[in-house]
Amino acid sequence: MAVAQRNDGFLTLRKKKDFLRLWMAQLISMTIFNASNYALLILIENITHSTTMIGLAIICFSIPAIIFGAPAGVFVDHSDKRSVLWISNCLRAIATFIFILSLIINRNELWPAFLLTFVISAIAQFFAPAEQSSIPKLVSEQELMPALSLFNITFMLSQAVGYVLLAPIAISLLPTFHFGTLTIDSFIQLYAIIGILYLVCALLVLFIPAQKLARTQEEEEEKEQTETTDITAQIIGTLKNVWQEMVQGWKFVRHKKALFLAVIQLSFAGVLILVIGQLVTPIVTQLLFLPANMMAFIFAPAGIGLVLGSIAMPRISRHIEKSRAVFIGCIGLALATLLLPLLTLCARWLQPDGWNTNLLVLFGVALLMFVAGIALDFVNIPAQTALQELTPEWIKGRVLSLQLVLYNACSIPIILFIGAFSDIFGIAKVLYILFACNLAFGIWGVFYERTRINKMPPEDDEQILQSDEIFSSSALKSHD
Repeated sequence: MAVAQRNDGFLTLRKKKDFLRLWMAQLISMTIFNASNYALLILIENITHSTTMIGLAIICFSIPAIIFGAPAGVFVDHSDKRSVLWISNCLRAIATFIFILSLIINRNELWPAFLLTFVISAIAQFFAPAEQSSIPKLVSEQELMPALSLFNITFMLSQAVGYVLLAPIAISLLPTFHFGTLTIDSFIQLYAIIGILYLVCALLVLFIPAQKLARTQEEEEEKEQTETTDITAQIIGTLKNVWQEMVQGWKFVRHKKALFLAVIQLSFAGVLILVIGQLVTPIVTQLLFLPANMMAFIFAPAGIGLVLGSIAMPRISRHIEKSRAVFIGCIGLALATLLLPLLTLCARWLQPDGWNTNLLVLFGVALLMFVAGIALDFVNIPAQTALQELTPEWIKGRVLSLQLVLYNACSIPIILFIGAFSDIFGIAKVLYILFACNLAFGIWGVFYERTRINKMPPEDDEQILQSDEIFSSSALKSHD
């Protein structure tokens, strides 16, 4: 154990073969998931040339998280996580192959594209909490933050490979084949590759020994008390209790103050990543007055910052507390969003002509986006780690799913507001609002911790469970 504590984290993970199988499954599945999204948006653009239709596709992706997110967490808590993982990948492969058939029959029909987006996203609501709940079972407590950091790096890497490499290269370079009246173009071939790779992910999960992801004794005792001979009856019974268990999961989070803070912080970081992605193009075209194809110039430094920050966080976390790291991240984000429009104002004042192509200005913008990427890690990774450490195994799926529901439910109105506000008042004013929000959130986190966590007597899980306000006697009996 002492060796594990002295190790740099990532090195010890190389010896965890089962963890590496789960990580590889995540890397491949996230990469092809992003490639599928990119290809879908290009396909809809080619058919409709309508931004509204593209927006509908994005909404179809977000709605399943709100509808199925929390019920999926309940289902994962009552199910074998290994089975959920490999079956989810198989179902995504089947959905992809069905979509290929729809493209062959009539590629101009939009409803299969929207349906694919909805179904794949709905399946992901079961995959994500099962995957997150499996990580602590495959690594030690000392390796948890490095493992989460590696998964965070994988998330960014999969976006780069999926969006920037795999999908664009495949669509551009794969040749079109004709078999009589049947046309096999690059989109069909790309989706065929995606479907096959989903099956590869399922195999990687199946190679993880079942006992490694087996339910703990506590989970087995709960399962024995709720198990029936008819699996269909068991599923129906679970679904009947979904709302009750969702409410119990939320009340557990709400009453465990430190966990509540971690859930809010993680959701804030997720929404902020979406907002930054939404504002990349306006920053390039409306703030810097550069062509849209310069978007990579803005996105790349932020992505590099996210990756490097993820690598550095396990080492940094040894020297600063999680709450302080989150506060530092919020301050860094606030400064980056404030200085970005101020930099352009100063540049215009000093050099009215050609200011936007000045190398110092471009370097300054890239540096600020790099800082923003690192600052996001200071919020995201400590919050992820705190959520994992503070959540008991028996309710972890519900908590993780509730966090995803909160994140998705908040992201839709915020993104709509940010887009409308930017169109009416300009991108610079949006960045000033983000500065105020980041600063206020960082201060609120410190205030909440000092007044609601540090000054309150610690409340363990058993005290929360025994509270009549939170859990009914039947739920408490099921846990005990």
